[in-house]
Amino acid sequence: MATIDVDALRAYLMDYCGTAMMGGFPAALLDLSDIQAMDGRQLCEKAESMGIDLQKFVVDR
Repeated sequence: MATIDVDALRAYLMDYCGTAMMGGFPAALLDLSDIQAMDGRQLCEKAESMGIDLQKFVVDR
């Protein structure tokens, strides 16, 4: 199991959804509020459902 930098993932998802919202998809605002409240596992599941590669956020030990 890999360790994910959830702070970096959260920041990426916030930027991703914020850009979508400003680009003409106002429903992304709902995702923004959800992302702020999600724990690490939920963030990973959300990112995967959005097609985001979690390998970018793996922390080397």
